[in-house]
Amino acid sequence: MAGLTLVEVVVALGISALAVAGIVGGYLFSIASAQKSALSLAAGAKAIERVEETRSAIWSISSFPPVDQLVATNFPDEVVILDQNAAGNGITYGTNLTQISQISVDPPLRRIHVDCVWNFKGIQLLTNSMETCRAPDR
Repeated sequence: MAGLTLVEVVVALGISALAVAGIVGGYLFSIASAQKSALSLAAGAKAIERVEETRSAIWSISSFPPVDQLVATNFPDEVVILDQNAAGNGITYGTNLTQISQISVDPPLRRIHVDCVWNFKGIQLLTNSMETCRAPDR
């Protein structure tokens, strides 16, 4: 007789089940990694956007009277949308936190640091940070 025994069929099904489980697990991992990467890029872009807002603030020490809009109170914490799917649900939010500090008085120089804090799938809190220095307008 040239047939398969029940044991051979069960072993073949077990090996097939392990292979399918590995393929599905790898697929789910790659989807989560791609989503996390996309959100990280969006958070970085939102942090850069806030840095550019601070860089465009007027800080003129040579005018009379001097104008200084580059202070932390002008840039409060800001909730931003990082991702929204086409159906309108599943929105991912981030929060931009801006810190401005004096590096030196002569020459005048300030440090601008922006953190975009966001949550990945409700289980992992992540932060994208951008930092730059700025001198006053001339």
